[in-house]
Amino acid sequence: MLGVVAAAGSLGTFFIPLATQALLAREAWQVGALFFLILAVAMLPAGFWAGGADRLPGRAGPRTTMRAVLGEAVRHRPFLVMSGAYFVCGLNLVFLTTHLPTYLAICGQDPMLSAEALAVIGGMNCVGSLAAGWLGGRYPKHILLGLLYILRAFVFTAYFVMPPTPASTLVFAAAMGMLWLSVAPLVSGLVAEMFGTRYMATLLGIAFVMHQVGSSLGAWGGGLIFDALGSYDRAWQIGVLIGFGAGVLQILAGGPRRRPDAVTGPRLATT
Repeated sequence: MLGVVAAAGSLGTFFIPLATQALLAREAWQVGALFFLILAVAMLPAGFWAGGADRLPGRAGPRTTMRAVLGEAVRHRPFLVMSGAYFVCGLNLVFLTTHLPTYLAICGQDPMLSAEALAVIGGMNCVGSLAAGWLGGRYPKHILLGLLYILRAFVFTAYFVMPPTPASTLVFAAAMGMLWLSVAPLVSGLVAEMFGTRYMATLLGIAFVMHQVGSSLGAWGGGLIFDALGSYDRAWQIGVLIGFGAGVLQILAGGPRRRPDAVTGPRLATT
């Protein structure tokens, strides 16, 4: 089900870049900003309705406190490894979404190509998220997650070592789309296996803070490197190296330490 939710979110990545690029080609940027404001307002009622899930009856069992859960999380090596790898994930992905349009423009490609690439990422994201959710129910999630990070490193390398063309860019986007939000069901499932589901949202929020810190660094650091060197070569090379390292570390040290009742029960898994 986490894969289904991630796939639904990917539909936005499919439609929005094309719609935004078409809008900006005809209107001022303020109209584009208004378009996103309308989307944000439309999400509010959906968020309140989704919150009704908190009132559904849960499983009975021993309860623990938020403080105990957080204390356990900061001492839980697999959770820390997973969060660190998630940091690298955000760094690579937001570097790409922020700087790919500029990179393609420098290489003389049509501005619409970057929007098409992001749309292809969104479309393939649906397939990748569903596949990751299905595989995560059958194989160790930490190994699948590590393999995703390693495959991203190889896809980055294969694309950036050669000058981009429309065909290579769209193939790259399709490959990255398969590996993009497919991490979401795996990370969510890992947290549930490690700690149970009662405080899953809080723990996912902590992990996602690390992802967003990496995202900020990827966008900002890529710009700094380009300003300093006049090229994105060092930026993607650094991304490949740390992405590959994060994948290996996730496989070797990011597996859950759990009790059999940790997946469905509301209580904290002891280690």
